[in-house]
Amino acid sequence: MFTASAGNHGLAVSYVAQEMKRKCTVYVPVNASELKLRRLINGNACVEAAGKDLYESSEIAKRQARKVGGIFISPFSHPDVIKGQGTLGMEMLEEAAVAFENLIIPFGGGGLLAGVGAVFRTHSPDTKIIAVHPEAFNRNFKDGLSAALRKGVYPTVADGLAVQHGVEDAELLQFVSPLIDSDRAVSEKEIECAIVALLHNEGILAEGAGAISLAPLISDLGGSDIQGNTLVIISGGNISTSSVMKCLATHECNSNSAKLLGHQSVKRVAEMEREYIVSEGSLVVASDREAECVEVSIWFGLSRKLVARLDALLRDIKRHKEYAIGEGLDVDLETVDYVFRRTSEVITELNKVDSTTHDLDRMRSVYRLKLQEFGFLRNSLAWCSASNDQSGRVMFFDPQENNEGSLNYDRYGSMLLREVEIDLLLSLGFDTGSQDLLLVSSGQAAYTVIESFLLGNVLVPGASIVTSPYIYFEALEQLERLKHIELTRSKTWDLDSLIDLVNAKDATVIFLDALANLGEMNVLDLSGLARKLEAQSWGDKWLVIDGTMVSGGVDVFALFCAENHPTVLYYESGSKYLQFGMDLQMAGVVVAPKSHIAKLAVSRRNTGSVMYQSAVTKLPDYDRKIFLIRMKLLSKNAAFFVEAISNEQNLIARLDIAYPSDWYALGWQHGGGVVAISMKDGGFNNRACLEGFIGLLLQRCRERKVEITKGVSFGFSTIRVSAAAAMADNMPPFLRFSMGEENSVQMLAITQVTIEVLHEFFDKFDRCEK
Repeated sequence: MFTASAGNHGLAVSYVAQEMKRKCTVYVPVNASELKLRRLINGNACVEAAGKDLYESSEIAKRQARKVGGIFISPFSHPDVIKGQGTLGMEMLEEAAVAFENLIIPFGGGGLLAGVGAVFRTHSPDTKIIAVHPEAFNRNFKDGLSAALRKGVYPTVADGLAVQHGVEDAELLQFVSPLIDSDRAVSEKEIECAIVALLHNEGILAEGAGAISLAPLISDLGGSDIQGNTLVIISGGNISTSSVMKCLATHECNSNSAKLLGHQSVKRVAEMEREYIVSEGSLVVASDREAECVEVSIWFGLSRKLVARLDALLRDIKRHKEYAIGEGLDVDLETVDYVFRRTSEVITELNKVDSTTHDLDRMRSVYRLKLQEFGFLRNSLAWCSASNDQSGRVMFFDPQENNEGSLNYDRYGSMLLREVEIDLLLSLGFDTGSQDLLLVSSGQAAYTVIESFLLGNVLVPGASIVTSPYIYFEALEQLERLKHIELTRSKTWDLDSLIDLVNAKDATVIFLDALANLGEMNVLDLSGLARKLEAQSWGDKWLVIDGTMVSGGVDVFALFCAENHPTVLYYESGSKYLQFGMDLQMAGVVVAPKSHIAKLAVSRRNTGSVMYQSAVTKLPDYDRKIFLIRMKLLSKNAAFFVEAISNEQNLIARLDIAYPSDWYALGWQHGGGVVAISMKDGGFNNRACLEGFIGLLLQRCRERKVEITKGVSFGFSTIRVSAAAAMADNMPPFLRFSMGEENSVQMLAITQVTIEVLHEFFDKFDRCEK
């Protein structure tokens, strides 16, 4: 037996299969609700995550059923499923004390409406059937039900209704269509309000796909649209805590609706409409024109460098063509000419972006697109394993590859890779005469290369490793897997205690993180450590430093350069600051003394961690000056954000805000753009509460037309917020704000909204306690 579902249908089919002692596999979308997935697994269902939505999951389940000769039980169109749902209609009519003028039914695939609607058409033919569906699906039933339901679905709080029909569902649609008297498309906010209204007034916790039926009535409290006795079907309680919190944060300005949602009391409405305003006088607003010029210089500079790369590509294409023709090789001139022509066009398009452009979003967007076009064009004629000789057919791009002595294998590196590595080394502020850099496929790949090197060249069985209280959780997990190594984590950030621990354990390798990605954002003073080590004999030890959070901000090799200092290996994720917020791929870097780079390169090759040419071309090209201009802009915005919130005495009494404000005193070139906020009352530091705050913040920003995004990672051009957690430490989540390239006016706006929402967030909970 096979089915596709992420809710009760999957549980039901799985239960029946177990009772019948038959095998059953439930396919769920890869982005299925965590709660629904957990219930399926806890119900002993055999679960396979496949497909981006229920439609794709269903198609995969059908193919698998046909392949093994099994049966597929549709969650909405199987006749027995429809009949089963029809029994709900019979029960309602048997228990009803009045006749109903209206019946409101959630509409997803149509199974519930088909079953219940058929019963009402037979036994209560005068009842009007109203189908309710999410507005997010953009379905217009007037264009025909079949066309509407074959459209793809989009994210919605009513995820149980996210169903797309296939050709084989045509028979169901023919049956359902005459049953529907009218339909209502409701917004996400209306669905969230319905969830809260049910919980506040009836004590019923329903998921969005069930509560959606109530939405048309809440938006029509006067009864001008839907009149008479109305029966509402509320089906499904599979809703996660975080979704509930997001809904509770929904704001309703309409007074009557606000009462229904518990946002206003009946007698003291005025007291509940308190507004919190941030005084502009308390915040120093810098020259907006000055900030704008800084941003323009960044992106205009990047655009000019991309034009230079494209010009170089034109020359390389000419050289490729001339060499191939000169050698009498069989080259596809039509393809080569197309690449040349398109490269010229991209240059022309980029040249339209000049330093007087004030639409920075447009400038960034154009650059991101053209960077990817450059990657495509540069790689369209390249080969991962280029030939170094041939009788006729061309299987190389750079004539330098066409050399008997060359080993053209992308996993071993490439000439293009080497050029970018040198540029990155300079941009990060390291000495090209003493250090070298290896570009790898991700930050974790960078760690893996270092681990492989240490295992092969440094560590012996029984060796000791000491780490700072925090290192990135995936790196820590890998270290914990090394059973022949003694691993010890320092319990304190105090430098003397760390040194004493290393000496007591006679540690060979010490892993450190300069700035912890935690709610406290603990700082490890590398300059102070280097000074204290002048009195130690650590020349035989190795110091591995993760610099992701302070990317390019401190030259660790210049700090630890004395004879009695340990040998330094540096790495960081290149997916954050090093990509200027382009977020086109994962990346990582390893930096080491030149004397060790060859062996590290072998580890990179043997672990398959190299960055291939197809990815190298999508990295932005910049220099040290441009990099630091951007990082200092992010730092400036972070400092502004921190100071403004810290000046709010009522807030600072209830939360802790963390940022390395003393970065200059630490000898860093910048402080990064990450700010962490934790609630002093630990009960607020759970993901559900923090997600509720974020939901409220996003809603207010939409109302004010203030730009913000929600998601993991940092280093983007637009401010981003997430409920982050240090997974390896099982520590409570915290709010992580990643500053973007906002100018002073934009920073003032986002800061004001954040402060207002923090007040509103605490106020909501204070009212609940009363």
